[in-house]
Amino acid sequence: MVVKSRFVIVPMPVMQFVMKARPANAGRAYLYLYSMSIAVGKKVTPWISYRDLADYFGVKYGTIELSMRLLQRLNAIVPIARKNKKGYGQKYIVNVPEYVNGEFIFVDLEESSIFDDLVFDENSKTFVSVIKRFKSRKEKAMKDQLKLFDD
Repeated sequence: MVVKSRFVIVPMPVMQFVMKARPANAGRAYLYLYSMSIAVGKKVTPWISYRDLADYFGVKYGTIELSMRLLQRLNAIVPIARKNKKGYGQKYIVNVPEYVNGEFIFVDLEESSIFDDLVFDENSKTFVSVIKRFKSRKEKAMKDQLKLFDD
């Protein structure tokens, strides 16, 4: 259950929710689900098991179950598929927090103003402009470097 990417883009509203979430394990679980879905350009998480999450975080199964119920009650995550008894786990849609009138309200990714400048590629289901933005910043940084020696 390790994210394969080296970097995860986390918007400030997501970080603020994670830091203020109580119980703290709810914030940790939300950040994990975010990193498995939106941060890698997907709207839906892979199959998630409460037992695997409990092992990953080093907490009891009941702690994760309560945290996930809280996230569902807040509309931070929405379960969309559940495996049968032989398989295990669920898939979730992860919603994005917005701070409104002193509280966090979770909205669908496409309705959020956080990702307004992102372009979603329907074919590969990834955020195209994030990749383009990082490439252009890298190229700009290379151009802006001070040349100390002539070639």
